[in-house]
Amino acid sequence: MPTRGALATAHLTLRHGAVHRALRAAAARRAKRSALLAEADLSPYCVTDEQAGLLLDVTDPGVVQPSSRRGTPSPEQTQAELELRRHVAAEGGELPLDALARTAGLDSFECDALLLCLTPALAPEHSLLFGYLLDDLDQRRPTAELILTVLAPSPAERFDRLPALGPYGRLRRFGLLVQDGSPERYGGPEPSGADLLRPLHVVPELTAFLLHGLGDPELLAHDPGQLLAPVPALLDAQARGRTEHLASHLRQHPVGIAALWGLPDGGQADAACAVADQAGLALRQAPDLEACRTPEEVRAATRHALAAAAVLGTALWLPSDRFHDPDTGWAATSVCDVLTRSGVPVVLTGRTPWRPLGLLASGRYAEEFTGESGYRERRDLWSTATAANTYDGGPSSLVLDDLAARFRLTPAHMRAAVRLGESAGLSLDAAVARVLAVQPGRIADVRTPTRGTADLVLPAEQEQQISRLAAAFRAWPKVSQEWGFGGQHGGPGLKALFTGEPGTGKTLAAEVVADALGVDLLRVDLAQTVSKWVGETEKNLDEAFRHAESTNALLLFDEADAVFGKRGAVTRGTDRYANLEVGYLLQRLESSPALVVLTTNLQGNLDDAFTRRFQFLVHFSRPGERERTRLWHMAFPRSAPLDPQLNLTGLARLDLTGAAIMAAARGAALLAAEQGSTTIGREHLAEAITRQFRQESRLPRSGELDLALGPLSAQGRDVPVPSTTPCVLP
Repeated sequence: MPTRGALATAHLTLRHGAVHRALRAAAARRAKRSALLAEADLSPYCVTDEQAGLLLDVTDPGVVQPSSRRGTPSPEQTQAELELRRHVAAEGGELPLDALARTAGLDSFECDALLLCLTPALAPEHSLLFGYLLDDLDQRRPTAELILTVLAPSPAERFDRLPALGPYGRLRRFGLLVQDGSPERYGGPEPSGADLLRPLHVVPELTAFLLHGLGDPELLAHDPGQLLAPVPALLDAQARGRTEHLASHLRQHPVGIAALWGLPDGGQADAACAVADQAGLALRQAPDLEACRTPEEVRAATRHALAAAAVLGTALWLPSDRFHDPDTGWAATSVCDVLTRSGVPVVLTGRTPWRPLGLLASGRYAEEFTGESGYRERRDLWSTATAANTYDGGPSSLVLDDLAARFRLTPAHMRAAVRLGESAGLSLDAAVARVLAVQPGRIADVRTPTRGTADLVLPAEQEQQISRLAAAFRAWPKVSQEWGFGGQHGGPGLKALFTGEPGTGKTLAAEVVADALGVDLLRVDLAQTVSKWVGETEKNLDEAFRHAESTNALLLFDEADAVFGKRGAVTRGTDRYANLEVGYLLQRLESSPALVVLTTNLQGNLDDAFTRRFQFLVHFSRPGERERTRLWHMAFPRSAPLDPQLNLTGLARLDLTGAAIMAAARGAALLAAEQGSTTIGREHLAEAITRQFRQESRLPRSGELDLALGPLSAQGRDVPVPSTTPCVLP
């Protein structure tokens, strides 16, 4: 059985036979014309009346010239192709040229044009023939003029096939043919006569695919400007009503501009496609203006994008949020200038309205506004996204309720989570976690929670408060949106304040809450946030809030009093700006839908206006003896070589925080390793505890360590935790 590459080459050789016959016919026509002109004694210096008449006779559109027989293969060629297709089908494959034609929708003329441009690789001798046919021996590479000369010899055929070789034809629009001297990209050159004489070549990847079957036709034949409607389309009832109004505007105004504002990035493509589909239009997307460096480049890219849409009879989708960015806002004027002069229907989308006066005054503009989906809308979108989901029996109603409550996902996120769950065999919860995996930010550290409720040792009342915080976040969307408590009771999100001495578990509690909710922890790096430059601190903090909101992460401000301090009287110039920072933070904290947790050792240092904005305030006291007993037993891993004579229970008498206990256990292990001991003994633990007291500017009382460590015991490390509180230290 021949290899697939050999079959592909054999197929191209067969198909090239028809092109070769077309070349022979074109050469015969050229020879006949040359003979006619030679008989008229054509002079290189002048054109006589007789010569002009002969030229007019040759180019008379009323004279029907013989066909090149392109597209009419011989019976032998047809039979050979069928045999090749049977060989490839037996292996479950497809001939590369057939696969490319199916993927890109190429007709016979376009396939032959590709083969003619591939001729230098198949038959290099034809390069001289190209120059002969074009009457220019310096031109030895295929051009659009050559293709038309060979494959479309009659004026009618030439006129009919000319657009297929232009910049908006499938061959060049899909990047299958590239023309020298013009960037083959969306927004390429406008059609002109000079295009017919510029050499065309097949991209190397396509040559490897056609000759040897190496590559993927879906990647080779790709229109970068085409926008395919997402499947399934995810729009809530409110957004769908807005898109129907805009579609009606486009039906009444075929060159109208329809704008839909208020949607997040991940939902704008669904909305734009819905507007175009309801208006009976296909949709193309605007070029990447970030690659443009000057207003002239922006105008050219926008103009060519609109020209492509006009040629193909589609609308153009233009997301406009980029125009609000100070770094790219300069391009807005150029884009508006081109849009107001175009005759192409345009769909604008953005989170924030973009309303240049030129568009408003054009008489073509209509807009609608829709907000981000609420809890009930997200629940309905989840139902739509999982309607065809059958793996693992499909998600239950309770699962979808929980996902809608915990995550503010865009339609793009929902689709990705469902498809990832199907392909990887994951639960929806796990798939959502992977989709929302937070990328490291400039001013925030990302932490995936690794510690849960079992790692948090707190008094019963504080444990209940932490559990209630996680449960309240799940219930908050229903309470705030369906019951109406969000607008008048602290904003759209929940905020919590954790206070207490250092080492009492505030940061760990935030991680436990994130673990319970299945989200990442975004810890703000205050060193990167606070800036001496006016306005930079607010900009950095807004970036942190946006990062958390877009990824549904828990936003943690550790040692928050450094940023959320009290406002004071203005006695210096810098005091005014410091107060402005606090005022901005108050507004941003209240408007954010994210779960925000602030921790502080000194609650009194926070501005009073902050404390009233917290729905939860948890004070972390120093652990009692019961909690310290659990902490000491948790401080040593089971693999640690702890001296079996040590009794850890007595150490609960020492007044240490959880962080101090963990530090003392780690210090004892280091001492044992430094001294070459095989076990972590009593003396190592006593020294480590003493060091910990000194770090806290304290000293253990006389005999306190001996009492805590107790006499040597054979009970070892697994002494059961007592059910009653041990006696108070003397």
